[in-house]
Amino acid sequence: MTDDKHAKRAARDLAAREGISYTAARRRLARAVDQEHQESRPPVAVPIVSTPCPEGCDGSGHPGTVCWAWRPADVKGAVRWEVRRAAELPGGRAEQLAEREERPRQKTPGAQWSAYHSWEDRWLLALVYAMLTDQRSELLPDRARLRAAVEADDLAAVDALMEPLDRAAARLMTKVPAVWWGEVKPTLDAYADAVESDDRDLMTLSWREVEERHVVGRLVDRWRKAWVPVQKSNGYWDPPGVMWLSAKEWLDARLVDQHGGHAPGARVRFGDGRPAVVYAVEWGEDGPPVAYRVRELEPGQHGNVGRLVPSLTSDVLVPAADCREDSPCAVCGRTAGMTEALCDDCTPRVAP
Repeated sequence: MTDDKHAKRAARDLAAREGISYTAARRRLARAVDQEHQESRPPVAVPIVSTPCPEGCDGSGHPGTVCWAWRPADVKGAVRWEVRRAAELPGGRAEQLAEREERPRQKTPGAQWSAYHSWEDRWLLALVYAMLTDQRSELLPDRARLRAAVEADDLAAVDALMEPLDRAAARLMTKVPAVWWGEVKPTLDAYADAVESDDRDLMTLSWREVEERHVVGRLVDRWRKAWVPVQKSNGYWDPPGVMWLSAKEWLDARLVDQHGGHAPGARVRFGDGRPAVVYAVEWGEDGPPVAYRVRELEPGQHGNVGRLVPSLTSDVLVPAADCREDSPCAVCGRTAGMTEALCDDCTPRVAP
């Protein structure tokens, strides 16, 4: 039975008991509901200190005033904007990583179109960061060390402090459709359900918790809207979804830049000499990559037989030890038909 049917039955019962009309009974019940939902006490405005408090402040130095916890945006001095954003969770760091990887690629119209749409969906990485930090507080960087790194304008130090979170996000995200639809998306759906079912009273939360709850709530709203088809002005419907491949590539490129290895898009060769291109990187608990997802290269089929192109049906997981850099031939400079450091044509010429 719906709530409206319950209300109608209660109004009929009240009208029969009190001898009043059905309309008057509905109005009396509505007033009772309004009074029940009214605040029992008015909100109280509490002042906040004007400058960020030192780490570990317990409020004893300013009684009656709420602490102002330090944020990267509060840093003073000549600190680069990208350093501030890289230290801000969850949205700032997601935005900075996206800009770091997408902006250098905007050299052709097609790359600009791809980068634009990938950039629009950078909020997905922010949602992943929010979920991981909510569920695993040990991934959050030490606030005192993070503050020192930001004030020193040291982007490398900020990245090092954020590495556990970046690595956890890289291990969660994927470029394999079966893993995304079968594991990652249901995990994010469950987190969105948990955020929406959070019924804590805002009066019992600190101002910082309220702000963080608002930020995560907006990310969850974006997640829900991403899976609802939208009709455009020309009558066509935009299909639901989000560019979930991009976030994995940003994280892989960031970690490869710090730990070495082959970044997505790099040309590699198997131990037997077959060429391939790196599609995604698999990470362990620490250190360099442990494996690569690669797509084998094969001759083109449409008039470009001499050109090797990635096979879109190939997605092979290869241990990192079995992938080596596809360097050019030491004699002629070609990369086709390589065996060791020489191509097949040059090998007999230098053989003893």
